[in-house]
Amino acid sequence: MNGEKSSSKGDGGPGVSRSGSNQTDVVRQRDDLAELAKPSQSQTLLQQALSMENGLTMSERSSDSHKNTQFTTSNFTKLVASILAGGVLLGLILPKNQNLPSRSWQVLSSITGYTYFLAWSASFYPQIFLNHERRTTHGLSVDFCVLNVLGYICYTIYTVNFYWNRWIIEEYKNRMSTRSSGEDDAANSAQITVQGNDVAFAIHALVMASFTLSQIGMYDSFSDRPPSQRVYTILLFVFIFCTIYIGATWMFEGQVDFLGFLYVLGSIKIGVTIGKYVPQALLNQTRKSTVGWNVWNVILDLTGGILSFLQLIGDCADMKEWSGVTGNPAKIALALVTICFDVIFLVQHYILYPGADEKHSYITLPTS
Repeated sequence: MNGEKSSSKGDGGPGVSRSGSNQTDVVRQRDDLAELAKPSQSQTLLQQALSMENGLTMSERSSDSHKNTQFTTSNFTKLVASILAGGVLLGLILPKNQNLPSRSWQVLSSITGYTYFLAWSASFYPQIFLNHERRTTHGLSVDFCVLNVLGYICYTIYTVNFYWNRWIIEEYKNRMSTRSSGEDDAANSAQITVQGNDVAFAIHALVMASFTLSQIGMYDSFSDRPPSQRVYTILLFVFIFCTIYIGATWMFEGQVDFLGFLYVLGSIKIGVTIGKYVPQALLNQTRKSTVGWNVWNVILDLTGGILSFLQLIGDCADMKEWSGVTGNPAKIALALVTICFDVIFLVQHYILYPGADEKHSYITLPTS
């Protein structure tokens, strides 16, 4: 009995020891596996760095977005205030249109004119700065830029001649007086409504539009984003037509209607204005995004169009001579077309495609 008990105790002791050893090994292996599953310190730091690089937390994103919105709104408010202040200052100190009978409207017309000049002139800069900041012009239609330059070449020639060319001014008065009722003072009432701010805007716009077009070559490539075949056709047609007309004017001086040629250039500007906005509107619709097309440009452009239209109507009403509308179709049509398309762009930006993500601006885009 004692031997069996002793034997039993002797057998039981080693058995319990082996079982405990196995459990210890299992626990140790489990701990080792858990330790291996844990990311190392370097991996943890790398993940944290990637998280910081990829973006902020949702609350931080919301706060950052709010700050950017406030900053943008603040800048835009300052810009508008500067334009209004500058328009008032220039309108008060620079020469007025002495053809206007009312002294008070001379001042108001001058203020309105220089305010729209500053608004339209400033409208070019947000797009230029946006292209520079993004280092790309994706989202901006190449056709729009090319046609914009063409249009402002025509408009600059148009306004410069109507403002400085004495022969054109006299020819205009004679033509308007012939169309009038035949009264002796008809020639005196037929006044050209092109003012100094119109000329200043046209020249400045041509320079800025040309620079915006050059940014396509600077940040992208014309070989990758060439103008469409339609634009090449338009450019060729305008070049051939103008060459023939200018040549005929030089060969048959006095026989060719140069005033009529200026009206043709004004009509080209109107047609180009309609044509240049269409590719940009279609590009926004194709991409379902207005990223790359600066909305400040649109708002300032709309402001300038409204003020330009009001100045022209006010000048004609003050002179009680509405030939200024019929005799200056380029200016009034330009203002109306600008207003219509700017409304379309605002609808696209704020209603149809609000909050479009930046990634849309890097997809493969059409050339027009």
